Amino acid sequence: MIRAEEVQSNLEPAFPSFVKSLVRSHVASCFWMGLPGTFCRAHLPSVDTTVTLQDECGKEFKMKYIAYKTGLSAGWRQFCVAHQLFEGDALVFQLIGSCSLKVYIIRANDLTEVDGALCLLNLDAQIKQNVADSAEMKTAACKSSKRKRPRSLPQAVVQKKNKKSGQLRLSVPQAGQPAEQSENDSEEVGSEVLEGFKLSLPAVHFKDIKSFEDFNILVDGLVLDSELSEDIRNKYYKLCCNQNSFLHDNLIKGVNFKLIAGIISETVNIADAMRACTLTTSRDKFATWDKALKASELFGMNVGFLRARLSRLLRLAFDSEGATKTRRYLEARFERVLTEDEIKSLEAKLVELKEAYERYGANAERLKSKAEGYDLKFQEQVLAPW
Repeated sequence: MIRAEEVQSNLEPAFPSFVKSLVRSHVASCFWMGLPGTFCRAHLPSVDTTVTLQDECGKEFKMKYIAYKTGLSAGWRQFCVAHQLFEGDALVFQLIGSCSLKVYIIRANDLTEVDGALCLLNLDAQIKQNVADSAEMKTAACKSSKRKRPRSLPQAVVQKKNKKSGQLRLSVPQAGQPAEQSENDSEEVGSEVLEGFKLSLPAVHFKDIKSFEDFNILVDGLVLDSELSEDIRNKYYKLCCNQNSFLHDNLIKGVNFKLIAGIISETVNIADAMRACTLTTSRDKFATWDKALKASELFGMNVGFLRARLSRLLRLAFDSEGATKTRRYLEARFERVLTEDEIKSLEAKLVELKEAYERYGANAERLKSKAEGYDLKFQEQVLAPW
C-alpha cells in the first residue's frame, strides 16, 4: 500500500484515482471488484454499463460495471488471471475516460525485506521521480515472469514500515477524493459484493441470535445473505432455530459460495416439499429428496434431522399396514370417481340418443301418410291389366 500510494501521488491530479488492496474475494472465491462508492457516484454512470480497464502495457479489458453495487463483475476474473493477481497485491485505478480506467499493479511478493527497508529510506527521492520512472516500472511489470503465491512480509518489517510510513510516505488523496478511499477496502461493506457477498464479519454463535434481524448466513468469514431471497433466509432461519444452531456450521472449507447458496436454498425447498407431501406422493419423489439431502450432508450441512423425518414419512407412507389400507382406499376412491365420470358421460350420451329418437319419430309420423298414399298408387300400376 505504501508503494501504491507513491505511484498514486505521482499521477496527474486532474485525473481522479484511488488505491485498492486485493483481498480474497477479489482474486479467488468471488472474483468481484468493488469500487469506492463516492468515486463511482462522482465519475461513473448511474446505470449498468461496460467499463474498460487498461493495464500498464496498454492492453484493454472490457468488463461489466454494476452501478447499484458500484463494482466490476463479468470480465474482472479474466483481468485477474491475465495479470496473475494475488491477495495482498495493490492496484492504483486512474480515470482516463468516461468509462475507462488505467490500472497500475503493485505486487506484494516483489517486495523483499531488504527492498522494504530501501523503499522506506529512499522514499523522498522516489516521490520526486518523474513520469519516466513510471514508464520504466510499467515495462518491467509487462516483462515479469510467472509468480509464486505471495508471501507475507516479516512482522518486524511490517511494523517498521508502519512506523516510518507515518513520517515518510505521502498519502494525500487525489483532488476531490475523500480520504477514506485511500484506506484498504474502505467500501467493502457497501460495495464489495458479488451477488450478495459482503466483507468478513466476526464469528457469531447461534445462541446470540435473538431474532431474524440479527441472523446472517456467514461462511468462511463472508456473508451470503444477498445471494438468497428474504423468504428463503427466513425459512432457513426457522430451520436453524429448530436445531438451535447454524445448519452450515460444519460445511467443508473452500466450497464455492454459489454452491453453498444453492445447498441452503435446496434444503429449504425440500423442507417445504416435505411439509406439503401426502400419501399420494410417489416413492421416487421421496428418494430424490433423500439423495439431495445426502449430498448436502456430504458437504457438511447439518440436515440429519430432515433425513430422519423423511425416513419416518417414507415408512409411514409405504411400509406400514395402515399405509397399505389407506393407499387401497385412495385407489378405490379414485377408481370410483373415474367410474362416476364414465356413468355421467354415458348418461349424457343416452340423453342425446333419446333426443335423436324423438326427432326421428316425429319426422316419420309427418311423412307416413304421404308415403302410404304413394305406395298405393304404385301398387295400382303394378296390378293394372296388361
